[in-house]
Amino acid sequence: MMKLSAMVTVDSAVDAQGRFRIPERILEQWEHDPEPAQFYRSSANFVYVFRKDGERYFLRFAESAERTAAEIAAEMTLLDWLAGQGMAVTTPIASKSGRRVETVETDLGTFHAVVFAELHGAQMEIEALSEAQFEQWGATLGSLHAAMRRYQDPTAPARRTWMDRLTLALLAAPHHEPRVQAECDYLTAWLAALPVTATNYGLIHGDFELDNLFWQDDARAMLDFDDCSSCWYAADVAFALRDLFEGGVDLSSPSLRAFISGYTQHATLSEEAISHLPTWMRLANLFAYAKLMRAMDLAADQNSPEWAAPLQVNLETWVQNYKASLLSIPL
Repeated sequence: MMKLSAMVTVDSAVDAQGRFRIPERILEQWEHDPEPAQFYRSSANFVYVFRKDGERYFLRFAESAERTAAEIAAEMTLLDWLAGQGMAVTTPIASKSGRRVETVETDLGTFHAVVFAELHGAQMEIEALSEAQFEQWGATLGSLHAAMRRYQDPTAPARRTWMDRLTLALLAAPHHEPRVQAECDYLTAWLAALPVTATNYGLIHGDFELDNLFWQDDARAMLDFDDCSSCWYAADVAFALRDLFEGGVDLSSPSLRAFISGYTQHATLSEEAISHLPTWMRLANLFAYAKLMRAMDLAADQNSPEWAAPLQVNLETWVQNYKASLLSIPL
């Protein structure tokens, strides 16, 4: 998640006509209809909706301090390759200059931007999924991992590794809480000791939750590959099922077993790897906690728009929940 200060700065910048200044400036690089861009969401990236020839498209951009142009270009290269393999993924749209990633200088900073075509289909809530749908979800992730095993990544040096992400989390997590520090130390040592093989480790999506899937007639279309990195495949299973595991990881859960049944139709996942899911969830909780701690950088006396206050309250609640899960782990 980006810093709240960046969110407030960009999403509050409007011109005299009420148009969002930064997305409008960035959209000059792409063909689009004259209607103004509409806010969609801000989280890890800024996302705005616009139209071209009446069709909806999504503008996604991030500050240069959050993500490099090379990282985003690596994501676009992977999407092109996956589409060529017959995978249903979001489609990057070239700018007027023929580039898929544009870097735009503005008075509020430098931003790297991409545009995607709209995906069609239904989005599902985890509470509404049948066991058959859990199996389909797992099969989609298994198919993705099987495909990415074959990927000869020409942009590997541009990608962050799991170690980079752990380092960022350790920097953001407060060190005055002994049990949080103990959890950081434990997970760092645990990851360092894990075996790395061709079947258990490779390129993962990093955020394969339901909000990054569109359910179509015979496929699940995938988006948001910006967290893609080299890691253990089991981590992607745990990260995908975070909402299922909110109350703790039950390895006998019928929903989990259906997901794994679908996954293993296409990719390998040993019982030993499955047994590690509770530890991967501890890592997911640490990552989420650290991201939120980093994001909450608004000063108490900062003049912020109306929408920022309830968002800050929600984030503080999530921080306390994640912190409670971390502090409940014995030293």
